[in-house]
Amino acid sequence: MLAAAPLAPVVAQTSSPTAEDKVRGAARDARKRLDFADGRFSGAAYNWLVGQGRDAAFFLLGEEHGIAENPKLAAQLFRDLVPAGYGHVAVEISPPMAREVDRVLVRGGVPALTDYFGDQGSNVAFFGMREEAEWLSAARAAVPGARQVIWGNDYEVGADRRLIHLLKPMRKPAAAEAALSQLEKASTESWAQYEATRNPRFMYSFGGDPELVRAVRAAWPGIGPEADWILSTLEETFEVNRLWVSRQGWASNARRAANMRRNFLRHWQPCAASPKPPKVLLKYGSNHMIRGLNETSTFDLGSLVPELAEARGARSFHLLVLPGNESRAAVFDPTRFRYAPNAPKDSYQKGLEWMIGEARPDAFTLFDTHALRPLVYSNSSKVDPELLRVVFGYDAVLVMSGSTPSSNLL
Repeated sequence: MLAAAPLAPVVAQTSSPTAEDKVRGAARDARKRLDFADGRFSGAAYNWLVGQGRDAAFFLLGEEHGIAENPKLAAQLFRDLVPAGYGHVAVEISPPMAREVDRVLVRGGVPALTDYFGDQGSNVAFFGMREEAEWLSAARAAVPGARQVIWGNDYEVGADRRLIHLLKPMRKPAAAEAALSQLEKASTESWAQYEATRNPRFMYSFGGDPELVRAVRAAWPGIGPEADWILSTLEETFEVNRLWVSRQGWASNARRAANMRRNFLRHWQPCAASPKPPKVLLKYGSNHMIRGLNETSTFDLGSLVPELAEARGARSFHLLVLPGNESRAAVFDPTRFRYAPNAPKDSYQKGLEWMIGEARPDAFTLFDTHALRPLVYSNSSKVDPELLRVVFGYDAVLVMSGSTPSSNLL
């Protein structure tokens, strides 16, 4: 009889952690809980954000538009950072309309802004949401005085009629008056078609003729800086959107980004001459705030501003704010000129599932991306390109689980 062979020891078969396992684990270790109760943010994560802001010359807040809680965070952060030298906020509207909004808020806060927006020809993007209007009012009130606090750097989607109205009382040659009348006539007729059809293609910002604007400037020698900036805003708006409507998406985005960089520099350069310039908090859609090449393959404010900081031996801090999984956001309906709850329009969460999958389902979660960078870099061929872009383009990502959509101001 053959003797039984001795039993070999059983060795447990363990698989090596995948790139996803590693990133998820690192994200879990890098997360911080952001407390929000009774309208106030608090806790270690909030204190960390304030500390980062104090150490930076610029705080760039990139977002998915339409989250009600995010402008509340921006308002509290700016108030708490004013003692650290913050003196301006920059937002996603045009320079001349930002000046208008600043003046209106000084005059009477949110009630005055509500009355102002009652004239649809004065409406600007995003601040027809109540929470956005409230944050801008809070920011303006945090820096008292006559100096303009709110900077705009973008084109103008809704308020071309107001911009034309601002030009009318300015002294100008008769030829410029006639050219301006032609521009106003075209705008009025286009908006009348919009009112009759509710077709967004009749919003004049998407169908305006830049040659009509150039005719006003050509007939106006010695034009002042305020009028010049208004005309530049109208001209760039029409050029950017003409490219977009003709399906030249990259060219449209590149021109828009160049316009935003140019406008920011026009605001910043007088401040830069000071030995201690004011710090700036910027709040825009994520594509405009990310460091490096963005989703539209352009370099936007998120690339310019860090270089301005570096040139002074300072730094910028970049925060991305996203709604929670399954959360809805307020999305603009161009046929009604109002916002309605819907799936987030820009879907900035796409590609970030390995990280934001570790967000707490019952609280706001802040991820410090510095801790993820070595790991994501070493696995760059295995991670989604958007995760790679965000981890290096933002210093932190905040996921607002349970977030709610913003409401309409009017």
